[in-house]
Amino acid sequence: MSDDRSERLRQRRKQSHERAQDVSESKTDEPAETDKSSKLSKPDKQSEPSEPSEPDETDVDDGSVKEEQVGTYMYLPKSQKKDLERLYNILKAEYEYEYDEEFEKNRAFYPLVVKYGLESLEGLDASEIRERLDSL
Repeated sequence: MSDDRSERLRQRRKQSHERAQDVSESKTDEPAETDKSSKLSKPDKQSEPSEPSEPDETDVDDGSVKEEQVGTYMYLPKSQKKDLERLYNILKAEYEYEYDEEFEKNRAFYPLVVKYGLESLEGLDASEIRERLDSL
């Protein structure tokens, strides 16, 4: 099973690399502008994950999570980390069984946890925040 996943990853990287080469080859008609645009496009590429953009049909799910999203690191108590891992494993098994497609931790699970966690905290006043902190 991990061989299939690694093969899919290799294929995605290869396709991404080929697309990047096709784009750079198509810009070789105007070398002076290519140099300027490639220098300018690198910062734009780095800022793209935080700005919504219209994805190409060929780009859907082909890029790495690191290219599409912003890395965020946090420290959790061991018990919460264990609960997070347990929930991920349960949801992953259910989702993959039902839809026969991969449920990725960084691409799918963590964004779900944050989105619905944020929604549950939205609108709390200070005393409600204190109550939730005391219950940790």
